[in-house]
Amino acid sequence: MFQGFNESTIMYYRAIRMENSRKTYQENEQLYLEGVKIPLEELYYELYNYFNRIDRDLLSNRRRCISSAYNDARFCCGTPVKEYFYIRFKLNRTNKKNALGFFFDASLDGYKYGLNIYNPDAGGTNHIREYILANKHYAKRVIEDFNKAGLLEIHGEKYKKKSYPKEDIVLQEWLERKRISCIHEENLSAIFYKREILDCIFSAFDSVREVYFMLKEALY
Repeated sequence: MFQGFNESTIMYYRAIRMENSRKTYQENEQLYLEGVKIPLEELYYELYNYFNRIDRDLLSNRRRCISSAYNDARFCCGTPVKEYFYIRFKLNRTNKKNALGFFFDASLDGYKYGLNIYNPDAGGTNHIREYILANKHYAKRVIEDFNKAGLLEIHGEKYKKKSYPKEDIVLQEWLERKRISCIHEENLSAIFYKREILDCIFSAFDSVREVYFMLKEALY
């Protein structure tokens, strides 16, 4: 059962930040096991059970969902060991573009969770925009319910010039963005080390559930 993260989590990432090397990882492998690998696997099973009730299309095995200790050697740029960790439950896409999914990320700088579109492109954004415009009343209700919950914030760069100034202001917030994600983020706090963080994650995911299904219908 997931009980939050612990002091070993912090000690491990402090060691890696001081010297990012395979040697440092090997010297601190027990800290990684206690502070990262085990609690991440426990969190994975909690989330797996949650998504099993929401949408089984999101379910994947641990290896696909949980971050590894090492960076991809092709792109690591002198930092072979990850200085962060994550869990991602994403919908499968053949070309990996516009992959919709829920996530939890953390590092020494803080943690965040929410709903994201991975590897977005203009085509995916256009599909979302077209869907919203074709289903304005439904989209507005979904977005208003999401805004009212206030547990996640919409993120994503906006276009410099407005293209939909005559649309409802609620819809404009989504129509005028180059990409869309719904995120909560904060610095590490006491709740990071407690099971209660899971309740916060579940509540946030519940608040964005209808948005998820709306985006899924638009993109898939």
